[in-house]
Amino acid sequence: MQWGPALTAGLIAGAILLIVPRGSPWSSVTFFSPVIMGRALPPGMELPVFLVWLLHLGISIVYGLMIARIVAGLTQSRAVLTGGVVVLMLYLVNLVVVAVVWPRWRGSEVSVTITHIVFGLIAAGAYRGLLRRKPATSASIA
Repeated sequence: MQWGPALTAGLIAGAILLIVPRGSPWSSVTFFSPVIMGRALPPGMELPVFLVWLLHLGISIVYGLMIARIVAGLTQSRAVLTGGVVVLMLYLVNLVVVAVVWPRWRGSEVSVTITHIVFGLIAAGAYRGLLRRKPATSASIA
């Protein structure tokens, strides 16, 4: 695993999902909505938007590192598909944590699931695209 591309891939996917918070440009949620990985903050919970963005990007980096570790040795297409599957597992962990620790955050699980899948596809593809390749040697060219 290459740490630089892994961190960057998590940030790229996280930044895209800041702009399109629920993984769909047709969602009613906007860039300034308080959404962390597809989950809107519950009513009555007020956090500054900048802090919400930082939390979202922090989770994106952690998810990106996990995805990168798993897809590091895969081809581009397999990595993207695997990234989608990995985030479904991360979503299930997310759902359990939210249900136990912050039950008021539950709801709209379909859009949260879609957000996770979109994140995984983007992060895995970005990671594989950012990997530094070994330069070709003269023996392998001949």
